[in-house]
Amino acid sequence: MNNTYVSRFRSELELFSVVLMWGINFPLIKIILVVVPPHVLNVLRISSAGLVLGFIYFRRSKWSFSTFWAPLRSDPKAFILISFVGWIFYQVAFITGINLTSAGNAAIIMASPPVWTAILGRIMGVDRLSLFSWVGLLVSIAGTASIVALGTAEISLSSDLFLGNAFMLLAAAFWGFYTAMSRPMVAKHSPLALAVISLLIALPFLVIYSVPFWKLVDWSLVTPWYFLAIFLSGSLSTGVAIVFWNKSVQKLGASHTAAFNNLVPLIALFSSYFMLGSEIVAVQMIGGSLVIGGLVLMRWARRRMEKNEPIQEVRIL
Repeated sequence: MNNTYVSRFRSELELFSVVLMWGINFPLIKIILVVVPPHVLNVLRISSAGLVLGFIYFRRSKWSFSTFWAPLRSDPKAFILISFVGWIFYQVAFITGINLTSAGNAAIIMASPPVWTAILGRIMGVDRLSLFSWVGLLVSIAGTASIVALGTAEISLSSDLFLGNAFMLLAAAFWGFYTAMSRPMVAKHSPLALAVISLLIALPFLVIYSVPFWKLVDWSLVTPWYFLAIFLSGSLSTGVAIVFWNKSVQKLGASHTAAFNNLVPLIALFSSYFMLGSEIVAVQMIGGSLVIGGLVLMRWARRRMEKNEPIQEVRIL
């Protein structure tokens, strides 16, 4: 079997594990937010991710601080920019949006990062899409919209939910930009290094931002099960998933990777059914078929473009 094909297939399996972790993480966060304020939860989740990934990266750096921080010394501005976009602005907007808006609004708005990624990737010159890829992308987004808009009555732009919707839209844009900007970075640095160093740059800012909210926590309600859920949410969904995501950007391209984001609402739908008792209706299954069909079309278009055209060198900004 062709080694390139095996490598791509492994990357796509890792992507599926990412959307699985993120899909399950959605109802998990909703459960934790009942007892932990959103920005406190952010710090706990990201600290858990930092502990797990930091240990792995430090070991791969052969316990050398010089090797550990070497990527930052070579590209300080790029690391700082990615830290703010992907770990500060995105995380704050995401957790705030989930806390303020409905599950339906959050799911449909967070289906839009592939569009932001494709547009920014095209502008930056780090990625490209064929006509069929655009069609597949739009089909996936249409499937995500139908899952939420036709399968539930939660979609609303009322004044009570407008602020939450606005934060989710910001989060979607920030994640799309992060995915596109990480493409030239993973061409120079390992995905693990990118995730760990960016996280460590962002964490002090997130801690400072969370300070006023710690006094709101009633620790008597935070049982060991909540702490376990927070650790899993951080170490897997915020930690390991980000590394796999960066690796996929490196192997498959930013727009192709971002398209898999449309599977997250589908996974969240089923995980919410089992974890929260949410109802599943027939039209949501139809929408799920559109999501998967769009991903298949985009994958085919990407392979067709790579087969018929020479691969261009990645531009390092």
